Amino acid sequence: MKFAYFNPTVMGVETVPEQLFNTFKAMAQTAHHNAHLNDEGDPKISIRGGQQVQLLPNTFGLDISPLKEFVEANCRIMLDAILAQSGRNDLNVYDPMLISAWTIKQTPGDYQALHTHEAHISGNIYIEVPELDADSKTSDAQLEFRLPVIRNPANFIFLDQWRYTPAAGTMVMFPSYIPHTVYPWSGNGYRTVLAWDVKLIPKKT
Repeated sequence: MKFAYFNPTVMGVETVPEQLFNTFKAMAQTAHHNAHLNDEGDPKISIRGGQQVQLLPNTFGLDISPLKEFVEANCRIMLDAILAQSGRNDLNVYDPMLISAWTIKQTPGDYQALHTHEAHISGNIYIEVPELDADSKTSDAQLEFRLPVIRNPANFIFLDQWRYTPAAGTMVMFPSYIPHTVYPWSGNGYRTVLAWDVKLIPKKT
């Protein structure tokens, strides 16, 4: 028997090497010291509560080249994996380019409204995750993706969402068009991420 998979949704999860993680953690800390740059009140962004500070571009001289190199390299790995498994060469003519990056720091009760990104591949690098209260719901502080299918067992479709439980030092990557949301939580600590967007650009010939 042969099987074929059509229109898959490709997600990626990676562990950030310790030295790079410490670099990214320092980036986030530096950015959040610039509280006057907080974009939280901007109605165009999805966070509800907390602090969001832009890293690319930024106005406080922060060198984000390690983040750019890490993100673009992992997007290349993702593209190569898709090429290898699909047997198609469509993506060979593109290179990933980081076009935007920012950091979000939130406290208990904060969340992110359902949203998408105007890019091709997006991701989060988790710097801090909270210690949840003992009576927390399973979904608290989780990142939920709304996948582009419907729940219809009669048509053999069973999955329409994926919830990712963040862990410090990990990165999740996903297609930018996938709607996603972050649930509020109660407990101690912060939820701090480095978020980013990548676009695929034609390779230089």
